[in-house]
Amino acid sequence: MVAFLTMSALTVSGTGNAIPLNPGNERPLNQLELKVFPNPVLQKQFTIELSNGNISEISIANIAGQQVFMQKCTSPENRVTVKIQALPDGIYFLKVSSVNNVAKTIKLLVRSSQ
Repeated sequence: MVAFLTMSALTVSGTGNAIPLNPGNERPLNQLELKVFPNPVLQKQFTIELSNGNISEISIANIAGQQVFMQKCTSPENRVTVKIQALPDGIYFLKVSSVNNVAKTIKLLVRSSQ
């Protein structure tokens, strides 16, 4: 079985007809336009900005996959400043979810100094 990723849908094909895995009017994968700055994080805070949606939830996981930070946004905002005073230096995975149930995960580097 082989998976093909296109801009319009994800399909799986094998011996038979292709089956769309992105049915209906859902957005294609990774279409969330996300900016995170500064990255690497140097002052224990960073800003997240979505240019095509509003942020609903922010979560950070360590490299072992354990969630170490979570913040839900109660009002629709496309720009949020996150303070991470309790996180030690290291590599993390930042997941940003939009109000439209679209999410994107990126690598986030936290350092106490340059």
